[in-house]
Amino acid sequence: MTSPTFRRVALPASVLLLLALVYVVAWETGSAGPSAAAGAAAPQTVPVTAVTRDCPPPGPGTGQGHVAMLAVPPRTAAKAAGTAPGATTVTAVPSANSSAKASAGTVTGPANPNALTLLSPPQAAQFAATEVTATGQLAQGFAAEQAASDGTGAVTCTHPGSDVWFVGTGTSAGGSTSWLYLMNSGTMAASVEVTVLTDSGDQSGQDNELTVAPHRYLGVNLASLAQGSTVLTVHVQTSSGQVAADMWQAGGSGGTWLPATASPSTQLVIPGLTAASGAAKLLVAVPGGQDAEMKVTALTAQGKTLPLGTTLTDAPAAASSAFPLSSLGASAAALVISSSEPVAAGVQVPGNGIGGFTAAEAPLAGQGVVTGNPSGGGNTVGLVLSAPGAGGRAAVTVIPSSNPERAVPSPQQTLTVQSGHTVQAVVSPPKGSKGPFSIVVTPLPGSGPLYAARLVMSGGLSGTLKSLLPVPNVLSQVQLPSASAGYSAVLP
Repeated sequence: MTSPTFRRVALPASVLLLLALVYVVAWETGSAGPSAAAGAAAPQTVPVTAVTRDCPPPGPGTGQGHVAMLAVPPRTAAKAAGTAPGATTVTAVPSANSSAKASAGTVTGPANPNALTLLSPPQAAQFAATEVTATGQLAQGFAAEQAASDGTGAVTCTHPGSDVWFVGTGTSAGGSTSWLYLMNSGTMAASVEVTVLTDSGDQSGQDNELTVAPHRYLGVNLASLAQGSTVLTVHVQTSSGQVAADMWQAGGSGGTWLPATASPSTQLVIPGLTAASGAAKLLVAVPGGQDAEMKVTALTAQGKTLPLGTTLTDAPAAASSAFPLSSLGASAAALVISSSEPVAAGVQVPGNGIGGFTAAEAPLAGQGVVTGNPSGGGNTVGLVLSAPGAGGRAAVTVIPSSNPERAVPSPQQTLTVQSGHTVQAVVSPPKGSKGPFSIVVTPLPGSGPLYAARLVMSGGLSGTLKSLLPVPNVLSQVQLPSASAGYSAVLP
């Protein structure tokens, strides 16, 4: 029989022995060294196999909308995806006030990689929003835009998100109508908070959260919250679910879509100012409680200038402001904003109707695509490319529609941009093509950061602006998070 004294001694000894064993195992496990562990944890890049893009309903008074879509998978990604070609499903998403059901159709033939497809949503829901889902090879480098009947892309179809910003004009500066569209292509209801910031400060008329039902879109007219304003900034956040947000602004002579702008930051780049930059306006919102001191630098064909002067420009806290860019004159440009406080920003450029808008965005990475560009009709399609840091070079490729009408592939165009400069170039449609075409912009190896926007002008690149779109990045591959081996132990 074991004595109590022996048991009191044996239990601590057992614990010490177990700890010693754990220590030895841990030492042996780690003896391979950090290099072996790092090799096992190397990140893996895999091709995208499914992607969703949500397009808003047509702008009020513009009739039936179209969808221009394109898939441009890199050669390596296409091989990695195997032989499965994939499919594209187009679903008409009705209004929250409609009793119609979402209707879907699968595009099987024309939506092939490296061929533009222009189609109409299902006729039964011709004024609905549209959800486009691509799988397989079609998901790699997939892009979609809501487009006019001639193929001109009006607004980029986006992936659902939880935080979106827009900066546009106010009612006293031409934006008599401001419609915000919230589309929920998910399976659960989305709760959305909308914040409106004008030159008069935070507007409290939209304090209640909005609920967007699954597979529905909701339209909200915000003009009543912007009466007498010169700038209108809208912040969309979700507390549950996700939505695709789009914003339409119009005046007495026509309207346009606002591109979403980058989240507030102390460093922003806004590409795509046209030759009408002298009559353009910089629109800035400061959401925080401290005034912002900004330095605004313009990147032109001649180099850097300071369109707002050499002294810092003040933008008031918790409000939106407008600054004329009259000193730029007739110069295509990009703006670089350095601010003491985070700001959101965009630019209104004169043109048809209310004009066009461009906004702060990320540099091109991999491939940038604008799917909808018109051929003929007196239109000139151009590309504005800017390099705020090191100089850059980009390859520009044009892709005809899936019905090319004897189109001849165009040679690849290479654009070189010096550091601190902007280059503007005409992008011609494929020879022999009478239909719309797509533009793919690919930074070349060794290039510095490049920012781009596409223009559609009447009367040449120095004429009247008809359409302005920042060039968005498309996703072909994703990097999986790294993982490493480990161990754990449970002690008594």
